[in-house]
Amino acid sequence: MVTAEQGTLQKQDAYADFDASCDAEAESGIATDAAQWAQEDLIAQIRESFALIEPYGPEAAAWFYEHFFAANPRYRKYFSADAATQHRRLFQAVQRIVGDLDKLDEFLPYLRRLALRHRKFGLRAAHYQAFGASLLAAVAQYCGDQWTERTNAAWDAGYGLVANVMLDAVAEADALGPAYWEAEVVAHETLADGIVRVVAQPVVDSRFAESEHKGAYRYVAGQYSAVETAALPRVWRDFSFATRPSGDSGGDEVEFHVQLGRCGGVSEVLVNQTAVGDRLRIAAAEGELAFPGPDRTSRLLAVAHGTGAAPVHALIQHAIAAGDLRPLTVVLASDDGPHYLAGALRALAEEHGEMTVEEVVGDPLAAVHAHAAASDAQGACGAVLVGPSALVDESRSALLAAGVDPEAVSSDLFD
Repeated sequence: MVTAEQGTLQKQDAYADFDASCDAEAESGIATDAAQWAQEDLIAQIRESFALIEPYGPEAAAWFYEHFFAANPRYRKYFSADAATQHRRLFQAVQRIVGDLDKLDEFLPYLRRLALRHRKFGLRAAHYQAFGASLLAAVAQYCGDQWTERTNAAWDAGYGLVANVMLDAVAEADALGPAYWEAEVVAHETLADGIVRVVAQPVVDSRFAESEHKGAYRYVAGQYSAVETAALPRVWRDFSFATRPSGDSGGDEVEFHVQLGRCGGVSEVLVNQTAVGDRLRIAAAEGELAFPGPDRTSRLLAVAHGTGAAPVHALIQHAIAAGDLRPLTVVLASDDGPHYLAGALRALAEEHGEMTVEEVVGDPLAAVHAHAAASDAQGACGAVLVGPSALVDESRSALLAAGVDPEAVSSDLFD
């Protein structure tokens, strides 16, 4: 049994290891004085000052961007989302990082994912330095006269530590493969009104021919990728892979199901302005959507809205290929009429043998409740949930209320 005192010492040791890893990144140009602080003092200083900012989250984020763009106008090109979305994402990221400073098992993986997600923009130490300068300026602005030299030193050390972890993650990834692949559209067809199937062939990157990945594009079922079109440079949009890779060597074609979005966005370009032979850029695969293993659950549930069914289709293909034929129910939700992928999933159900497909027009929560209520009678349930945040959150709540293990529920959100 680990005592509270021993647990604190273990966290301090982990933080010391964290600091040591940051020191190893000295060549990046991001300085950190984290080693000069006791862990508790550093976290306390950052959290106390951040508490002053939290009531003004969107306003403070907007102030940050005004300062950042005024000081670095050449970096504006990296920010293609609408301003409100940018402000929300920034504040949520900082809020999460501050909240997890003493939870290394969550803090470090999140920073690495964040770094890899932005790798396609080519961000380097200079970008992180500029970002940090504006971040500290924003915190100082909203702390007012409570911003002291000690508070400044804490944020400087904390941000230096964060930046070095992220730069280290980027350096490791850069050694293994590119941030994105050039790809050629090899198929483009309509699946339903406003929904198209886009198949692209990534070009092997010869710069990495000697690496473990041989320069080929690699992904697994359940993942997604950001896609850029020639018509909208530096504007990226995430799309899930609709099929599993056919082998372990990489180099497969990739398939996305794209629903018509706002006028002028990436989705609209892919639906209405893309043809066979066009070029795309496809970022390195991300995401961890997956069914729990057979050792954890005896039956499965998948809930998907609209094109959220695409990664579910890929996961079921993978399960069948792996011989995982646990009883599986797929609930397909659509806003109006038959679901575009119902036929393809029913074909997979025939191959699977223990799979059923249910279609729901509108809110699928009643169907989720019905399956959640059967948890005890039919065995432990695992689930994947893909769709708008409200649907995913409500479905997750229903499953957890019925006793489903939270660790057995995997989800992807989109709005």
